[in-house]
Amino acid sequence: MPNLIKQEKFSAGVFLDLLSETTDDYLYMWDIQHGTFYISENAYEDFQIDRSIEEDVVSVWGSVMVAEDLKLWLEDLKLIQDGAKEYHDMEYRVYKKTGQIIWVSCRGKVKTDEQNRPLFMMGRISNIGKQNKFDNVTGLMNRNQFEHDICQILKCGKHMQGVIVVLDIDNFKNINEKYSYAFGDRALNLIATRISELLPPGCQMYRLDGDEFAFLMEGGTREGIREIYENIQMFVANHFTVDGQTLLISISAGACMIPGDGRTYQKLFRHAENAVEIAKMNGKNQLVFFSREMYDRKRKIMELQESLHACVNHGCNEFELYYQPQVDTEDQRVVGAEALLRWHSPKHGEVSPMEFIPLLEENHLIIQVGKWVLEEGAKQCREWQKYDPDFTMSINVSYIQLKENALLEYLKNEHVPKVSAKNLILELTESCWVPNLHFLNQEFKDMHDMGYGIAIDDFGTGYSSLSHLKELPANVIKIDRSFIRGLNKGSYEYIFLEYIVKLAHIIHLKVCVEGVETKEEYDTVMQASPDYIQGYLFGRPVCAREFESLYFAGPQEGRRLL
Repeated sequence: MPNLIKQEKFSAGVFLDLLSETTDDYLYMWDIQHGTFYISENAYEDFQIDRSIEEDVVSVWGSVMVAEDLKLWLEDLKLIQDGAKEYHDMEYRVYKKTGQIIWVSCRGKVKTDEQNRPLFMMGRISNIGKQNKFDNVTGLMNRNQFEHDICQILKCGKHMQGVIVVLDIDNFKNINEKYSYAFGDRALNLIATRISELLPPGCQMYRLDGDEFAFLMEGGTREGIREIYENIQMFVANHFTVDGQTLLISISAGACMIPGDGRTYQKLFRHAENAVEIAKMNGKNQLVFFSREMYDRKRKIMELQESLHACVNHGCNEFELYYQPQVDTEDQRVVGAEALLRWHSPKHGEVSPMEFIPLLEENHLIIQVGKWVLEEGAKQCREWQKYDPDFTMSINVSYIQLKENALLEYLKNEHVPKVSAKNLILELTESCWVPNLHFLNQEFKDMHDMGYGIAIDDFGTGYSSLSHLKELPANVIKIDRSFIRGLNKGSYEYIFLEYIVKLAHIIHLKVCVEGVETKEEYDTVMQASPDYIQGYLFGRPVCAREFESLYFAGPQEGRRLL
């Protein structure tokens, strides 16, 4: 067929025109390999397009589309050209010659060669602006009707009352990718049918887009919505079969109340979708009701994410490393420091690491930021080695850096600037080790073999077997502050500390006790004979200039802290 089209361009046009006389649809044929495109003659009559569309469908057809819909259309075309999709099914808005905006349904099937490369796509574009009420996949009312019905409720004025619930099938794209988009459509049809059967009389269900549905309940209550959602969860938890395939799915839901959460369709729908997003952020497979506090929190998170992206793209220009001293218990001198990331945001002020580090990990920005931290920490370590040649710098490592193999590859391919590997200690929290012991063991063994020090942070909080200690390629274990707070000799915490120190020393590990804040805690901790102490008693995290002034100023003999 592609060769026929290429050789007989006119015949393709004639074929489409003849076929178009049997339907009101706009029929098209796209030769993907050669970039040529043909559309039936009635499209030229209705839309502001010319014959240049045959050579440049993206620009020409894109010019008649509503701008807000263009991005998704282009993304879908890219997937088709890359061979990632074999079926095109979208609804979007276009301008007619008259300037009128109409909704169209664009569907097409891709033909591939033996190597699964896309050859051409044939399909139709339907004007659904005339009867734009029903979704052609599920038979449900569509987004336009959803908006219309909500507006009708809002017209009731002060007596209006209801609930909007938006449902989103978690990770449905995996079903499309695994089985096909046609299979996905059949699954959506079945899901829609079953959920509709679970709704009470008078409760209308709609398909909004893709794997997103909604239902509208006049006079509904939170309790009633929770009961309906629990029934939906029970349905999906029992699994169901499509074409002999058992599907495992979950559904996230967001709800908002009419009129409490808004008096316009736009505001109500935005709030319901915000609630769905929060449900997904909180682990999926749950119902979340919109609240102002939730909305403000989500908006703040989005603003923080945008600012973090900008900061990273500008070379981490708003980040700074602070340093907390690590003290040798033998002579109470500073022998090392832990580098701690701080964010001085011009827009948000001083943002807590508890807030921004999870966002860095969520967006995988931690990989780039982690490299920056390593480089800056290494440079500073080298600078302070002029006071103490054996000075060490502890660098926190994110599990994401290891999971993506980013840290090991970086250390292999890049030389950490101006400092010996033995002066850098890479720290990972114990909770990350436990479920991934074999993988992390190998990662850190490779780093250990390269000369880097390895520390297990927050030891004692991850409930790992003490037997793991001898398996881990570690040099140092760090005891968490939770075991030090209010420590007294004879307590469980002290016995634990003493036992761990003795065991660690037997297998040639050093022990650093974190979070020592008072002289009383220090005196008790010292009886257990750890190697290093870190905590507010000796110093809070400070910038490099202040650290140097506090711990390296004056003669060596004057730097004893206690």
